[in-house]
Amino acid sequence: MLEKALLASTLVAGAAVGVFWPTHRPMADARVAGTEVTLERRSDKHFYADASVNGRPVHFLVDTGASETALTEDDARKIGLKVDPSKYELVGEGASGMVRGQYVDLDLIDLDGIRQSGAKAVIVEGASISLLGQPFLEDVDEIVIRKGEMVLKDSSKA
Repeated sequence: MLEKALLASTLVAGAAVGVFWPTHRPMADARVAGTEVTLERRSDKHFYADASVNGRPVHFLVDTGASETALTEDDARKIGLKVDPSKYELVGEGASGMVRGQYVDLDLIDLDGIRQSGAKAVIVEGASISLLGQPFLEDVDEIVIRKGEMVLKDSSKA
């Protein structure tokens, strides 16, 4: 009888220790959850994002292959930039030939909490849509595209 009581108390004590024994890293080592933005693929197979640039809304095509963040002349004017064609220079080559534009500095691009301060961009002559390109995307911690969604995760700017 004494053995059964000793065995039962040992099992109860062991279970209690097992329940309360830490099995994960302390919270001090945990990574901050951060910001996550999900974009839906549109019927034209592209991803679009509405971001704030210098505090004003801009509709972007998210272009993982664009080497610049590009603004249309209209979007540049809407966010308060001076569009000066006399400052246009050759900025690259696109599908339809040589591309001219004006390099500008932006105070802030904010895509639902994923932020880039002191961003560089180019106002592109004749562009029909603004492009959110690599200068912004390369600062995002993780970009996943699957099943019609693009998920951007940024833990450093939470």
